[in-house]
Amino acid sequence: MKKFQVITDTTSDLEKNFRDEFDIDYVKMLFTINGKDYEANLDWPEITPEEYYGLMRSGKRSITGLVTVKEFENKFTEYLEKGMDILYIACSSKLSGSVNNGKIVAEELMEKYPNNKIVCFDSLRSCYAEGLMAIDAAKLANDGKSLDEAVETLTNTRLKYQTYATVGSLEWLKQAGRVKASAAFFGNIFGVKPIILGDASGANFAYKKVKGRKTSLDELVQTVVERIENAEDSTIFIEHADCINDANYVADQLKAKLNVKNINISSVGPIIGATTGPDTLAVDFYGKEVTLVGEE
Repeated sequence: MKKFQVITDTTSDLEKNFRDEFDIDYVKMLFTINGKDYEANLDWPEITPEEYYGLMRSGKRSITGLVTVKEFENKFTEYLEKGMDILYIACSSKLSGSVNNGKIVAEELMEKYPNNKIVCFDSLRSCYAEGLMAIDAAKLANDGKSLDEAVETLTNTRLKYQTYATVGSLEWLKQAGRVKASAAFFGNIFGVKPIILGDASGANFAYKKVKGRKTSLDELVQTVVERIENAEDSTIFIEHADCINDANYVADQLKAKLNVKNINISSVGPIIGATTGPDTLAVDFYGKEVTLVGEE
């Protein structure tokens, strides 16, 4: 049976230790901040998360770009030349157009490599929910499952991979067009914090609003407690945008309430962080299927 390579993208936030352990590759998106262009590299070689979110705190906006056609061509060809099939687990099509660029390149390359198959899979997710899906896909590959078997499994389970998040300020969501200016203004004044969900359609929406930062963090903890499955065999991923103390608080609360196998703390990547801003705190895990769909 032909082995397939799992590839994801920058919005998966997948750290190098997991990419190396499970043999996962990724394609890079782009961003521009403070007049300088960057590849959205998950290892942060040119700018640290602290520097990145520090620039945002000083008022600099990060402008992001999709995975380019050239990036897809280079990455896909690398594995096609090895005789491998490819499973590209993409950021939700509701959040990024990268999956469409991938599909265009895949169709062209499969004409050149007719004995190989490329599947561009819309994860309907971002953040470590997407990354965790890539890890599980790589486990299937390493267990000898076929590309088609992996796609079928992920299609049946992708709504069980989930992200819940809160933000420090509504200003960045306003700039990204995710909330109205008036809502952001009054929300910031009165300390309103949204609880944001990656919904069943692949979009993000604030399904609940609470008052105060600590309340929002406690709400995230309670959500995980209520929705996670098989905590004793699971890893919970906590992502923060330069707010490590809040991440540690959430981790401590989860450890106190759950017999969880592992908790991994990492930085929100530059693409997601460009929209949500500094002090974003997200939790990602595998649990009860997401059924909520936000308003269009």
